[in-house]
Amino acid sequence: MKAYTPWTMKRLLRYLYPYVRPYWKLALIALFLSLPFAGIKGVQVWLVKHVVNTLTPHANFMEAFKLAMALLGLAILNYPCRFFHFYLMRYVIDLAACLMRNDIYKKLQRLPLSFFVSNKSGALISNILNDTRLLADGLKSAIDIVREPLTAMVMFGMALYSDWHLTLVILIVAPLFILIFVKSGRKVRGNQEEVQEQLAHMTHAISEGIGGQKISKAFNLQDYIRNRFQKVQERFFRFQMKTAAVEENAHPLVELVGALAFAGVILYAQHRISIGAITPGDFFSFVTALALMMDPLRKYSQANVRINQARAAGERLFEILALPEEQDEGTIELKEFKDKIEFDRVTFRYKEGEAEIVRNLSLTIRKGERVGIVGLSGAGKSTIINLLLRLYRVRTACGEGEIRIDGINIEKYTLQSLRQVFGLVSQDLFLFHDTVQENICVGHTYTTADISRALTIAGAKDFVEQLPLGIATMIGDRGTRLSGGQCQRLTIARAVLRNPAILLFDEATSALDNASEKEVQAALDRWSSAADTTAAKTVIAVAHRLTTIQNYDQIVVMRDGEVIEQGKHDELMGASGEYYKLYDLSMRGRSS
Repeated sequence: MKAYTPWTMKRLLRYLYPYVRPYWKLALIALFLSLPFAGIKGVQVWLVKHVVNTLTPHANFMEAFKLAMALLGLAILNYPCRFFHFYLMRYVIDLAACLMRNDIYKKLQRLPLSFFVSNKSGALISNILNDTRLLADGLKSAIDIVREPLTAMVMFGMALYSDWHLTLVILIVAPLFILIFVKSGRKVRGNQEEVQEQLAHMTHAISEGIGGQKISKAFNLQDYIRNRFQKVQERFFRFQMKTAAVEENAHPLVELVGALAFAGVILYAQHRISIGAITPGDFFSFVTALALMMDPLRKYSQANVRINQARAAGERLFEILALPEEQDEGTIELKEFKDKIEFDRVTFRYKEGEAEIVRNLSLTIRKGERVGIVGLSGAGKSTIINLLLRLYRVRTACGEGEIRIDGINIEKYTLQSLRQVFGLVSQDLFLFHDTVQENICVGHTYTTADISRALTIAGAKDFVEQLPLGIATMIGDRGTRLSGGQCQRLTIARAVLRNPAILLFDEATSALDNASEKEVQAALDRWSSAADTTAAKTVIAVAHRLTTIQNYDQIVVMRDGEVIEQGKHDELMGASGEYYKLYDLSMRGRSS
């Protein structure tokens, strides 16, 4: 790993430039103000010499008064320079950090579903929160890298002006400062990568612990979950302390080397004063310059550490930003579903080399038809839903065949227009920590009548009206203030409001009791029929409860990714095959 070098700085600025560019004028003003900020310190050092030489038993009051007013004037001038320099700097940095977080969050929304399957949510949260903070700190340190050396150079110039002989003593130890910066920077970046990785693991452990409270309590897993978190936190602490040791070792080392130089200066200065080469005022001016030079050197050391941390964070963030997004190569807008959906010899596996989840599937679903897909777990039923929504693509190294809507391969439709014709109600419930209304409208505007109708169809109107604030009631994170059945009814209402042409039910009534299931199923049947809408809804339903689909136009029975039976309920029951066995098993389960 490299410490601060022009290459590192160049790379960091390349990361950050797009985010600072909109505010370049403010950033330029902040940088410009570092010039008078450093210059004022230089003049203050110069005045120290005259103060020491003037303040004698025979000093003139007016001369002392002029020096005092000069120092006061410099302090007054320093106030706006320092305030606007640091305020504008923080303003630009915080705005840039907001833009970075927005870009990362926007990127995550555009990544394919497969990315989230293979990555921890806690690690991604850490990227958004912690890595952007480190990168913002790196931007601040980049300004420090400009300001602090400038201040140190002014102080060095004043030291030369006071006595260049004494200044040579400082130059002797300069290589030691450089060595400290290089060594500490190298170690910090190496450790920081591990610190951020462990922080991601810890964030994920926290997310699991909070999200799994019901299971944690039901199985008395509090100690187990706490121990998991404690182990992750201990690993994080160990790597954090390695970085802390490097950082905290660098600072006193810089001060130790400075003290070594200062000790040499004192001894040599005594000789210079004894021979009359310099006055006490010259020496005090030199010492003041030396003391003021130590602060920018210390801050430069800290900036060096922060830049290396930012570089490691930047590499992680921009690795995410460089990931390929969900492919959308379609150019045709699917404005209306007119005819049929066709699966033509579709074969698919989630990863190359894995077993086929769907094998040689050929299926036609005509507009207005209601089609149920049944089978044991792992038969490939939900994968069909994923492929229709293009959450996974058929035409990859993992699949073959094609899916067509109205005779056109779904790959040729734009992704947004394709998904617009579908309404999904999934067994994976997801609700926002927001009101009932916001959860079913999800950013769209609907009339009160439309919302009421959707809640009625979903069988949710009665319980919503009994909530403290009705549709304005907050339902908690993922709907924790509601029952599982109530949450599922809201997701059904959400789909109803969109009024899509094709309904996708992936165990849509799995969280409902038998009575509620019959009520909601009846409502869904009425809604999806031509009698209740201008055109019949096409329904594709994945079901374990076979009573929910026994009146459907077509039932597809799958096993190990293949269609093994197909027909209406009565036909399949008469055949006494796989469907008969599944139905018999389902009915026995309900009766028990």
